[in-house]
Amino acid sequence: MKWSVSTASLADIRADLIVYPVFRKDDAADLGALLKDAGGPPPARHRGKGAGHPDLAGIITAAGFTGAVGKTLPVHCGGVKAGWFLLVGMGKADDCGLQDIRKAAAAAARQARGMKAAQVAVRASALKPAGFDDAALSRCWHEGAEMALSPVGELKSGKKEPRTPRAWTLLADGCSASDLRAGLKEGQALTSGCLFARELVNLPPNLLTPALLAARARAMARREGLKCRVLGVPELKKMKMGGLLGVGQGSAHPPRMIVLEYRGSRSARAPKFAFVGKGVTFDSGGISLKPSANMDEMKADMAGAAGVLGAAVAVARLKLPVNLQVVVPTAENMPDGGAIKPADVLTMANGKTVEVLNTDAEGRLILADGLWYAGRGKPDFLFDMATLTGACVVALGKHFAGAMGNSGEMITALEQAGGETFERVWPLPLVDEHKEIMKGTWADLQNIGGGREGGALTAAAFLSAFVDDETSWTHLDIAGPAYQAKGGGINPAGGTGFGARLLARTVQILAG
Repeated sequence: MKWSVSTASLADIRADLIVYPVFRKDDAADLGALLKDAGGPPPARHRGKGAGHPDLAGIITAAGFTGAVGKTLPVHCGGVKAGWFLLVGMGKADDCGLQDIRKAAAAAARQARGMKAAQVAVRASALKPAGFDDAALSRCWHEGAEMALSPVGELKSGKKEPRTPRAWTLLADGCSASDLRAGLKEGQALTSGCLFARELVNLPPNLLTPALLAARARAMARREGLKCRVLGVPELKKMKMGGLLGVGQGSAHPPRMIVLEYRGSRSARAPKFAFVGKGVTFDSGGISLKPSANMDEMKADMAGAAGVLGAAVAVARLKLPVNLQVVVPTAENMPDGGAIKPADVLTMANGKTVEVLNTDAEGRLILADGLWYAGRGKPDFLFDMATLTGACVVALGKHFAGAMGNSGEMITALEQAGGETFERVWPLPLVDEHKEIMKGTWADLQNIGGGREGGALTAAAFLSAFVDDETSWTHLDIAGPAYQAKGGGINPAGGTGFGARLLARTVQILAG
């Protein structure tokens, strides 16, 4: 969709639809500003049909519109060229948060699409009672509208209808046009990263093997001006990446290691970031085969990889003055005759040995080699992100990611970024007792703990063995929020793109 800011008046703007945010006061919609903007008698052909009608407030009240968050009501408007207002509820101004603005934008976008409105204008100043600056308002409106309409079902056959709306205009009357444009620019960068991540997660596994994921990452790097290197099996063997090679050895599609580089500053003082994302393009569980129910959702086991790649898009488009390395170990976990078995011992890239007790605990094996590779560059901040454990979903549900690591500064920045993007994180403990549990009997480490307790915590403890003590590191377990079977709010069904906006905003915060 095309986005712009206009200084034209509400009455003169040319659009198919004008979206008008309406707040709630007490138990009813606060219609004061709307009635003022819609004032004046309508042309003869529209009399008695909506805005400009002497009983417009009564019509809206009779329709049951109270300004509740995300509720919409189209009303005919004779006083403007557009012809229609679309009222969208914002809730009470004192309770309105950034996510409520996204939800309202999402509801308006879906209604506008249903009305087949090609060009939509938004009365941006009507959002000001929420108390946020103009840049934040435009950024969140853009995010909500774009993310709500991200494509679903692109592989269906048949003629595709033109996507609507095609263009959005924010009306600057009563707002700073420059601030609205700045917010749109930031929103476009963050949303682009999220939508790229969703696109990857939603692809079926036959169209997103490790090699095809690498090809898409390379194409993205070319578009965004990043460097890309893809390591194949010979290079992985040379570096003795037993975790990544072991997980991938049961598949007809060999593993890869994708490495992207973003150089946003030539200063020696520029902060250095590294992201590592789990890229299991399909997880059958291997020899420790998963139950068949919902196994189709295991195409989303590369959502961590998608999230860090999406974050790279956002960082590049924001032109942040940092240097960033993105590392994606990617493999299929399949159960053929060559697959790793319970009791196998793998030698990892850092030389440590791991006893495989469960082949379905494969994500930590490929992340371990990825963390070692990223750590060689001595980053100031090292993040890894993965759909790692069902235990984290049990602990935190579908709306939070678990955050574990050795850096309070990073956790604090993630919490702030999560509050702003609504990609929320919750700190979980990582202590020596968890690390003790992961010590092996027949090797240095084992890949699962001794029981069901604290599975997300022991997984993070395993990963910590592949990070230098002096490196600031945080692990994000996104198994809960990475994918939703049914759409709602700003997320259609499928991949949510979780983590792309979160990590990009965290980089902004940590870079100062």
